[in-house]
Amino acid sequence: MKNLTLIEKLGFEASDRVVIFHIDDIGFSHASNLASFKCLDLGVASCGSIITPSPWFLEAASICKNNPKYDIGVHLTLTCEYELYRWRALSSVDPKTGLLDSESSLWRTSEEAIENVTVEAAEIEMRSQIQMALYNGIDVTHIDSHMGTVMNPKFLPSYLKLAREFNIVAFLPKLTKEELIAMGRGEHADVYLKMFENLEEKGTPLINQIIIDTLGPHPNKVEYYCKRFAEIKPGLTHFLFHPAKMSPELKAITPDSASWRDLDFGAFTNPHIKECVEKYDLKIIGYKEIRDYIRNQ
Repeated sequence: MKNLTLIEKLGFEASDRVVIFHIDDIGFSHASNLASFKCLDLGVASCGSIITPSPWFLEAASICKNNPKYDIGVHLTLTCEYELYRWRALSSVDPKTGLLDSESSLWRTSEEAIENVTVEAAEIEMRSQIQMALYNGIDVTHIDSHMGTVMNPKFLPSYLKLAREFNIVAFLPKLTKEELIAMGRGEHADVYLKMFENLEEKGTPLINQIIIDTLGPHPNKVEYYCKRFAEIKPGLTHFLFHPAKMSPELKAITPDSASWRDLDFGAFTNPHIKECVEKYDLKIIGYKEIRDYIRNQ
């Protein structure tokens, strides 16, 4: 008997191009909250993930609580990359955990977090971030990783453990060795490949394709994204972007990325983006469908 793919288990054909249009960094600013929920309301963006230690988390949580239709996960983070706009760990201020830098904030880079944060502290902090979302009324559907940090082999077992503990989906792409090398993870490629094999045998949902290199100030971002839509292959694709509404706040927080975040917002609230989805016959889902499927097994 043929083993069904994940999208077939969800009711699609194996040849369908099924896409999760995912918003990253919800809650990191008021500008991102304004943009993210407008993008979700248009209907091409299907879900997103929220940074629970961030300053504007409570606003985002309030919006989600009043609109339970939104498909929201937790953007697990051990980092805060901004120069003057920082957030701290939820679980501890103890220097022994390695969670905090000299400013008592999360580390600015993944490399620093991986080097300094203990495995135990990382797991406690990730659990706290998920619980913070749940305590504030968010029906958490999935977890993923800010700056990719918690998907390092050091923290990955805890990441997957928490997905099982809360019975939610862990974003996890099934990458080839070449893709891992291109992403700078060649050193751990064999570890990842063995892990993908073991997880598939256990029935863990894996993403077939990821499109995450969407950062940057392309002059016409609607046209740029429509070209990226044409590259999507049959199977399940995670397509992420980072919308935020241009404002003095956004420019003060992140002068380097403010313009392209605003371009993301403009692109994914432009009606033409829906026409491009239809043109390439993309089937849109969120993580809620996958979470509900695994919970019903």
